[in-house]
Amino acid sequence: MTKRTLQVLIALALVTGTSFGAVERVVKFQNNLRVGYDDNIYSSPDKVESVYIADIINLSAKLNFSTRTDALLYWEPEFRYRFDAEPKFITYQTLYARLNHALSQRVFLTISDRFRYQQKEGQSGPALDDFNQNYIENDLMGALDIALDEKSFIGVGAGYEFRIWDDSDYGEWNNGTGGGNNYDKVKGDLSYNRDLKPNKTTVMGGLNGNTLTYDGSRGGYDTIALLVGVDQNFTPTLNGFGRVGYQFSSIDTVGTSDDTSAPYLQAGLEAQPSARTSITGSLGYSLSRSDNTVYNAQDRFNVGVGASHDITAKISLSGSFSYIFSNYDSKYANNPAAPDAKDNYFTLGARGSYQVNRNNFVELGYLFRTRSVSADGGGSLSDWDGNRVDLSWRLRL
Repeated sequence: MTKRTLQVLIALALVTGTSFGAVERVVKFQNNLRVGYDDNIYSSPDKVESVYIADIINLSAKLNFSTRTDALLYWEPEFRYRFDAEPKFITYQTLYARLNHALSQRVFLTISDRFRYQQKEGQSGPALDDFNQNYIENDLMGALDIALDEKSFIGVGAGYEFRIWDDSDYGEWNNGTGGGNNYDKVKGDLSYNRDLKPNKTTVMGGLNGNTLTYDGSRGGYDTIALLVGVDQNFTPTLNGFGRVGYQFSSIDTVGTSDDTSAPYLQAGLEAQPSARTSITGSLGYSLSRSDNTVYNAQDRFNVGVGASHDITAKISLSGSFSYIFSNYDSKYANNPAAPDAKDNYFTLGARGSYQVNRNNFVELGYLFRTRSVSADGGGSLSDWDGNRVDLSWRLRL
């Protein structure tokens, strides 16, 4: 863990250490203080409700060093006190840094690093009341864009990601009896992109690969996806993208390896019907990392929709919906006794905001989430649902 922590510090220092040399800085600050109630604070079948207080800080900076080099820094710490949970006080962190540099008129370099300290998400885990499972995650990426001419360029990228859980029994491999949820992931991609119509239609073709290895001898998976795609600006207020292809993959479990090749799809759409309204949508299907400890991978289908609308200059509303369907084939499991399973996870959220003055906002938010699972012959996955409501004061400077 010490070695991985050092890698995080080195990666972030690539950008943060050079911030003192910036010739131009734009800094933004925001503080969001929330008082809320959650009727399922642990996201588990045995509901535990609690009132909570959360303080979320957003600090971002855009740094310009020269006409060839710029950087972005983003830091979001969250401090939360839960009256009826253990532990009562918890903190989370998100830190992101990105450096852009033009090596020449045709070659552009981007280095980014995202560090997160977070709590597990709602679709993870079997029906084992694994409360307070927090993890460290770091994602280091590097990319080169090489312009071949005015209409085409080649993209080359590589990255390294890891996750470490606070709970060592959950994160580390315990002689084949459990755990093994810590992982390392190496990824790379290569693409060719060409503008068919400048500022309107861009097509691409390429491949990307991932190798994920869980802690100990639990296993992991390897994938290589061949892709074609298009980025399309339909109108000045409507644009979208699509990627289709095929993933050649194999999943390694305890003592076995299975071919699990499958189709690949990613698409997104952004619309702004008016100056006051915006809508986004996305969907995808791919073989990806499992969101629970029983299976090493999952066939994942996801769809999401978000919308926001300014009713007046001071009052705005926003809403979001997401659905994740996960298919867990028994051959993906690191436990030979695990059955085929299906997992459905929905979230529905809404937020209203009133601008009191130039810098202060009052907000009211609601989030509903539900999980339903089914497994052939039983299984350890579990159903649950939860509601969360909060009243907040947001300061923007």
